[in-house]
Amino acid sequence: MGVRGLTTYINYNQNMFMKRYYLHDSKLVIDGNSLCAQLYRSMISFSAFGGDYDKYASHTKTFFKNLRKCNITPFIIFDGCHEHRKLKTVFSRLRSKLKGTARLDPVTQDSLHIFPYLLKDVFTQVLNELQISYTVCAFEADDEIAALARYFDCPVLSYDSDFFIYNVKYIPFNTLEVKAQSIEEKDNKFFALECRLFTVEYFCKHFGDLQPELLPLLATLLGNDYVKKRVFNKFFSQLKLQKTKKKKNSQQRNIHALFVWLQNETFDSAVQKVLGRLKKHQKSKVCAIIKRSVEGYHNNQCQSLKYFNLSEHVSIKSKELKMPDIIDEDGSDSENEKSETDMSSDSEDSTDEESVEEAVEAIEIKEPVKTGPNRLPDWLVEKIRHNQIPKMFLNLYYHHFHICNPQAEDFTEDDSFFCVLPVLRYLFDLLTDYSHDKCFYIGREFRHYRKFIIDRDYSVQRPFGITFPELGADQLKKCFYHFIGIKLPNLDWSDIELLPTNFQLFAISLLWWISYCNVPEFHLHSLVLTYIMLSVIDERTGTSRGAFHFNNRHAKKIEEFRNRVADEANDELFLNKNKVLYEDCVVAASVLLKHFEIDESVRKRPKSYDIKKIHCMAQFQVSLQAINSLNTLCGSPLDCTTYYRCYNGVLVYNIALKLENQKDPMNFLRQYLKGSHTVLLLYKSIFSVLNNLMEKMKLSTIPWSPKRKRPRRRRNEPDENDISFVVKGFESDVKI
Repeated sequence: MGVRGLTTYINYNQNMFMKRYYLHDSKLVIDGNSLCAQLYRSMISFSAFGGDYDKYASHTKTFFKNLRKCNITPFIIFDGCHEHRKLKTVFSRLRSKLKGTARLDPVTQDSLHIFPYLLKDVFTQVLNELQISYTVCAFEADDEIAALARYFDCPVLSYDSDFFIYNVKYIPFNTLEVKAQSIEEKDNKFFALECRLFTVEYFCKHFGDLQPELLPLLATLLGNDYVKKRVFNKFFSQLKLQKTKKKKNSQQRNIHALFVWLQNETFDSAVQKVLGRLKKHQKSKVCAIIKRSVEGYHNNQCQSLKYFNLSEHVSIKSKELKMPDIIDEDGSDSENEKSETDMSSDSEDSTDEESVEEAVEAIEIKEPVKTGPNRLPDWLVEKIRHNQIPKMFLNLYYHHFHICNPQAEDFTEDDSFFCVLPVLRYLFDLLTDYSHDKCFYIGREFRHYRKFIIDRDYSVQRPFGITFPELGADQLKKCFYHFIGIKLPNLDWSDIELLPTNFQLFAISLLWWISYCNVPEFHLHSLVLTYIMLSVIDERTGTSRGAFHFNNRHAKKIEEFRNRVADEANDELFLNKNKVLYEDCVVAASVLLKHFEIDESVRKRPKSYDIKKIHCMAQFQVSLQAINSLNTLCGSPLDCTTYYRCYNGVLVYNIALKLENQKDPMNFLRQYLKGSHTVLLLYKSIFSVLNNLMEKMKLSTIPWSPKRKRPRRRRNEPDENDISFVVKGFESDVKI
């Protein structure tokens, strides 16, 4: 949920509220969404070019290797689909992300922190590779994270202010030194991660033994997903704020004043005094909202244990929170009289009442009908928990919409996700048994977001007359081939089977991309060469990324290998990547490694940054994820693509620049990579198969026009501050 300003307040007083701690020989419960984001923020990255996933994967692996070195066992829990009460927040954040992404370029990328499109997928792929336990909740994960940490009596690692309120040991990510260090204590040597540890008990002692059960009430008064802070405006207007010479905003002063006030209160007395500042007809509603909010911090149910193969389902029944009786004090809440402490004018009082009514109404949005104890069907929860359904489809099933994930692209063009709407519709039809006429895509229209209707025009014929949960393994796989056969007609599966297994879905994604987008030939060459660099050359030479140091270290080898006499080429396909020679990989790496860095001229001249190329690659990333997601949903008939072993945005972009003006890109690369014979054979053979597939499917690339379009201006564009349709039922429908 998040309590605005609380993290800043705690960090400002870090030495008082948190103690120094060495984390080692322990279990650790990790907020998956938070860690994924914080690891990306902690590295130097180039998000304006679509994601350097190999670099991020290496950074993530280093983090978990340090945990292992310190004998720390991680248990990672991810959020599922959005709670209905969070939708307004979700769409507000989407609006902010779109505004930031529209400004993204090589200069602004360092300050904007826009996440690459496939970042979360790369993170989970690394977890799978390292065999690290994780699971996905049906809805928000905070309650389960806290419950699991209490069960283990171990810390939580996150960067979410809610964990200052939950009664758990909490390590904020910004206090964690991620490099393991050797510690010696009383002749005992061990490796540990230095950090700061927050506990409720330690915190409450600082405020004169403040009762821990009052902290959830504090979070409620400051505003969260259940209740907006303006509900308690009258209460805050009468709260004594700290006088200080230090520059602190009103939120920071309110937080401190609340802590001081709560020192001398019980839960009942505090609630009574808060409600005493409201009108009589408002009290019961606000009391119910406080109850819902506070109970959220006391949930003890932990369904994740069985998914970590530790125990059967453990559910400790939470104690029902008893709210104090609402007492009316001598007409103090009468609508015709004011209390002695209420010095506001009639107009101010009227405005205050309207504010409360609006806030209460916003919280009381009716949630959709929910089934089962998890509010989702058991079969869906089980598949999500076991990672058999990509979690991006939870919102599609539950809310009947998919929300765009903003990425670097050309905002004067259509949303890059439009090219995979048929995949989205098919996934929706499979999951919901073809029972709905429409689903929705919440996507980008220029710099704003809109709700697009995806009707049955996008549907394909139903493959089987039974529901998705009843489909067997073979039937699921046939669902994949059924859809691809209709949407990519004349695809020759015998040609696909010739390709390396980890390239087959990549190849199908390339064919989808060419079928539904305008793709120049040199982009195709750039992607194939990037795949060979990350999946083949890196395996032989290591993941070195410094061209200067690599060439210096291997200078003699490179010269020797480059001058070797190659075997005579033949017309046979060379598609076994395991037969590519180390010597050839060293020669190719010596040439290609410099393309992993951004040319300084692009930073100095941001206008040279070609957003049209970036947009084309954004469409490919969308296609790659959609095809892989469909493959996963259908029981993985083909090997899933490991994204960080086939895509690096900077490398793709730089090679595309190199090839842009070449009439014959393949001939140019033969000269450019001269001396790397088996690398070139693999590259040539892959292209031979792709060209054969494209010829049978009657697909072709397009001539490239480097001219940039001017931004188009539309009349009656929606106000970027207008998100009322989120609450009122999405009036802004656009049929496409």
